[in-house]
Amino acid sequence: MAWLFVLSAAGAVLLCAISLGLMLSFPTPSCLAPGPGFLAPLRGDRRSRNLLLVVAHPNDESMFFAPTILFLKSKGHNIHIRCISQGNADGLGTTQTEELYHACDSLKTPHEQVKVLDHPKLQDGFHEKWDHGLPAELTIEHVQLWSIDTIVTLNSYGISGHPNHQDVHHGIWLSIIWFHTL
Repeated sequence: MAWLFVLSAAGAVLLCAISLGLMLSFPTPSCLAPGPGFLAPLRGDRRSRNLLLVVAHPNDESMFFAPTILFLKSKGHNIHIRCISQGNADGLGTTQTEELYHACDSLKTPHEQVKVLDHPKLQDGFHEKWDHGLPAELTIEHVQLWSIDTIVTLNSYGISGHPNHQDVHHGIWLSIIWFHTL
């Protein structure tokens, strides 16, 4: 019976990788009109993108996005990771931040392309409500700084239902709206 679980998990990972590959192979995402410098169509022989993965806590990159990161790296895409909080709900923020950098070694993402925030208004916790404008504002800064053309983040449910994950999703959507009005 264990083989059935392994086969199902492998199928799910393969489906995610194929879906992401198809999404990135199109010159322009179908959900947004191309804007200047943001999610712009690929030009000339440029086949790679500068991607920004935005997560709520250290360990989200490994728990939810490791296969995606490895797939994108294998296709030559440049990955940047923005972690909105240190994951300090249990007082382990420093340890979790160190673990994120160790995970990035395994995920072949240079430390200079990883940024972990420790903002007083963006602290980890199920009862912490984040203002969507703050992650949006901080994301726009890094989109411009790193010449990001694609953002990958958590879904609206927050994958696991964690409120901080949901706030990141809504903050990213707000940043996309703001960026298109700049």
